[in-house]
Amino acid sequence: MHTYPDVRKLPGPRLVGGLPGRHAAHSSRGLPARPLGARRSGRHGAPSQSQERALRVVAAGVLCGTALSLLMYQYQFRHLEAVVAAHLYRLFTPVLAASRAPILWFGLGTTASYGLVITPDCSSALLIVPLCGLGILLLVPRRLALSRVIRGLIVAATVMVAGNLLRIGVIAIAVRYGGLGAGYQLGHLILGSIVSIVCIGIGLTLLTVILVRRRPARGQGRGRSRGVAR
Repeated sequence: MHTYPDVRKLPGPRLVGGLPGRHAAHSSRGLPARPLGARRSGRHGAPSQSQERALRVVAAGVLCGTALSLLMYQYQFRHLEAVVAAHLYRLFTPVLAASRAPILWFGLGTTASYGLVITPDCSSALLIVPLCGLGILLLVPRRLALSRVIRGLIVAATVMVAGNLLRIGVIAIAVRYGGLGAGYQLGHLILGSIVSIVCIGIGLTLLTVILVRRRPARGQGRGRSRGVAR
């Protein structure tokens, strides 16, 4: 029998130190192999930037098309606003929208019935078109994420449309209690303008908050959750 004082001198296959699978991360020359993500980062870096640029161009085209459509088909859009407002306020009072005109009829079946015409100056399209132009400008700087810009524009447009519908209701209430003279002037010039200004401010504020809000880092969130678990 022969003894081998050093295990490394034993014939046959030898054990490799370290955790199982650790040797797979080394190349045949003994040098650590580059991670797979590091190998592909150089190849896919440029296409990601070009893809981001293409998406921004497409989003700008959609915003431009939306603004042009609202300008070209503003009559149909105002009629759609009248139909939506009629379905909304029908829950509280008898309201009917004209079949082919942007007119809302209130108080049907009574002697105090009247109609409100949604003019181009009173349409929410007057607010959405400049908002689309602002969105195109926000797509130019690359530091603003495309998803945040689109999300902020959708939220701001929703608030402005809802505010315009609320404005129509405020004018209708003022006319009902104040008449077609003083009531209409009060609702259209004062109360309605206040509602529009407040809703525009809320929409732009929400847009700004969505654009500048910072998400917490992943490491900080994990650290906090671990601290609570302890």
